[in-house]
Amino acid sequence: MSTNLKPLVSIVIPSYNAERFIEETLDSVVNQTWPNIEAFVVDDGSADKTVQLAKKFESDKVKVLKQTNSGACVARNKGLALSKGDFIQYLDADDVLSYDKIEAQLDVLINNPGYMGISPSVHFMDGEDYKSMLPREESDWIHNTDDPVDFLIRLYGGYGERWMVQTSAWLTPMDIARKAGPWDESLLLDQDGEYFARVTLLSKGIRTTGGVNYYRRFVSGSNISSRYNNRSNLESALHALNCKAKYLGEHTNSTQFRQAMSTLYQEIAVNAYPMFPDLVAFCKQKVSQTRMKPALPVLGGSLVETTKLVFGWKAAKHLRRFVHSVTHKK
Repeated sequence: MSTNLKPLVSIVIPSYNAERFIEETLDSVVNQTWPNIEAFVVDDGSADKTVQLAKKFESDKVKVLKQTNSGACVARNKGLALSKGDFIQYLDADDVLSYDKIEAQLDVLINNPGYMGISPSVHFMDGEDYKSMLPREESDWIHNTDDPVDFLIRLYGGYGERWMVQTSAWLTPMDIARKAGPWDESLLLDQDGEYFARVTLLSKGIRTTGGVNYYRRFVSGSNISSRYNNRSNLESALHALNCKAKYLGEHTNSTQFRQAMSTLYQEIAVNAYPMFPDLVAFCKQKVSQTRMKPALPVLGGSLVETTKLVFGWKAAKHLRRFVHSVTHKK
């Protein structure tokens, strides 16, 4: 790339009780091979040493800010408001960028104005040697495309298997981010899904890079499924899905779009059953409106999956709850 083309990249890092990870995350920021960056760590009321450790990296390029506990989206919006870059990189405080992640994406995006960048990713358990791991096989669904509508439909499962793009994998032109508006601060779940649906639909499409990664950390013992036992979380996921359905529905009513929406509403119905029958009923109505048969999520091991196949997903859900209660009984 020509040395006189050095767009500024703003990196926004919301943090909350991330003292175990923040130094490694910020190391990956300050050592980016792309030199023209600014970074904002916006701490969301941490009760540990996150701020103290982050301040070790403060410089003319890295600023550490504090707010009362208000949520990650509020923190991201604060960082977005302060950002002066030509591109914006959102980075979760427990994830890591490869040192050349931003440079490699800009090598592509500078020659493709109006496009979103997505980097291949490595998913790793905390403590693993992630830098020796290969990225996920994503070529079949994350690919260069000039059709952002089709990209999202494919991502949401309209052609079969459903996937996701983690927050930190994206690199977004700032003019698109400004047009899209702020993050929805009411959301507790699927914050990035709702946000990047808006952003992607304002773009010309997707451009990817090969061999360059961001690293997404998973912490042993964390129970992702337990988040869906909370009504507020489920309502948030449902609100985000309603938004995505609206955004995409303004562009298409294709069979693949309706298939994706059928599957996503069914997934929330499964997660809400049997605790919240009103949410289940709402989602079943949405599924019916698509006139498509939804794909069912994986609910457990072979016994649970066999039960799902023979007796249906409700029976499988009851069996899973029973197995969980027995195995966690003191």
